[in-house]
Order: sequence, then structure tokens, then C-alpha cells
Amino acid sequence: MARNICIVSAKGGVGKTVVTINLAAAMMLDRRPVVALDADLKMSGLGLQLGMFHFPVSLNDILNGRAGLLEAMYIHASGLRIIPASLGVREASAARLRKVLAHPALHDSTVLVDAPPGLEKNALAVLGACDEAIVLATPEIPAVADAMKTIMAAEKAGTKVLGLVLNRYRKGQLLPKEIESACGVPLLGVVREDREIAKSIFRRMPVVVLKPKARSSRDFRRIGAALSVPAGGAI
Repeated sequence: MARNICIVSAKGGVGKTVVTINLAAAMMLDRRPVVALDADLKMSGLGLQLGMFHFPVSLNDILNGRAGLLEAMYIHASGLRIIPASLGVREASAARLRKVLAHPALHDSTVLVDAPPGLEKNALAVLGACDEAIVLATPEIPAVADAMKTIMAAEKAGTKVLGLVLNRYRKGQLLPKEIESACGVPLLGVVREDREIAKSIFRRMPVVVLKPKARSSRDFRRIGAALSVPAGGAI
């Protein structure tokens, strides 16, 4: 049975794409079938972060009915399967995304959907197309406030919020348990600030693959292992 999980935040710049890539790679390393899908149709970045710059076919083409899903699926050097959004200006609407996620080729996979930032029309359409969501935040008050707005938007859209992931955590910031209590959803994990992530972006490789013993890699592996529980199971 297909499972799709939206990685979402009302605030830009919190690291959604990095988290999507590394959670997907962590699940791949655990031998779970997984696909990372870039649903940021206007400011795509997932493929770029992996050093993949040429996409003859993208999610935009699928949504516009010009191509099939398998034509837009690519395999990164790490082995990770991705469906990128267009790097050019190819107008597309996320209104058909739920149909794309129901494609038979994805039925045995978990699809991690990198959503657009914010809560504008296209971002809400992506959120509503997914069955489940992980809300991403950094441990600062504005980001936590935006996380709370995102949780409310997901609930309104009928998307199950699995929980919260804190990214770029350093000692001396808001305590994870305080953020969990304020948001009212489970804390799925904390990804600690790690200079190895910047190095991995430069090398165009998920940090969990490039530096498996890095602290951020260990954090991603723990969260990925929790997400390997089948839909309907306990996280």
C-alpha cells in the first residue's frame, strides 16, 4: 500500500529539502522502498541539492498531462529515487498531485513530498493531496509559531500530522519538550546543527550516505527508522 508523507513548514529556510533528502536516504539505507518528490513547483531545489541539473521530464509535466510518472523518475548516484520539479518556468498546478501519488508504480513505496514553503494556494494543495505530514521547524519562537499554523492548516485539510521534527538544533535554544507541548503533536526527532550537512550539500550527496557517523546522520537514521513503521502503525 502506497504511503505519502508531506514535509511541510509555513516558514521558508528551515531546511525542508535537506530533511526530505536525508530522511528518504535514511529509509533507503534501511532497505525501505522510498521516493523523494519535489512538489515545490515554482522554486524547485531537491534535484539541485543532489547535483542533478538536467531533467527532460519533471513533475510539472506529469501534472500537466504531458508525461507519465516513470518518465519523471530519476536515480541519484546514491541510489535514491527522486521525482523532481522543473528547474525552468513551467506552470503547473498541484491539483492533480493526489492522482500522481496514487500511481501503481508507487504502491510499495513511501513517498516523501518536499512541499513549497508557506501556506499559499499551491502549498495548501500539496498538503491536502498527502495522507500524512511531518511539520518541520527550527527552535526559534517565530518558526514554532509558524509550525503551529501549519499544524492547524494540515488538520483543516484532513491530513494526519505524524508529528514535529526540529532541525538545526543547538544547545541553549528552546527546549524540544517545550516546543512539543506548545505544538500539541508528538516530537518525532531532533536534527542537531552539523557542519557536515553543508559539506554534503557541496558534495551533492545526502549526509547519511556521505558521512554516516555524523551526528546529523544518526539523527536522520533514527527518525527514518520511526517512519518505516507501516501506515496505521505506531510511530
